[in-house]
Amino acid sequence: MKLYIKMTKAETEQWDALREAIKPPESDDSEFAKVLFFKGIESFMTQLTDRINSMTDEEKENILKQSGLDASSLDFSGTSERIDG
Repeated sequence: MKLYIKMTKAETEQWDALREAIKPPESDDSEFAKVLFFKGIESFMTQLTDRINSMTDEEKENILKQSGLDASSLDFSGTSERIDG
């Protein structure tokens, strides 16, 4: 799969500066971009998990209702108490 990101001139300059400053010499540009991309997803998922885990049961139920889901229809068997646990 290929992923294209349209950047402004300023964003491109920032990307180039970052790449030149921290990319390991043994890594090519695409490998470096993949590492940053997946680290970003990992960070996002950690923040999301922390936020969900800090919600009250009432807040979780409200979100499920807004999404049109019923908590009783979801199967959480085999999952730990914490989402990331």
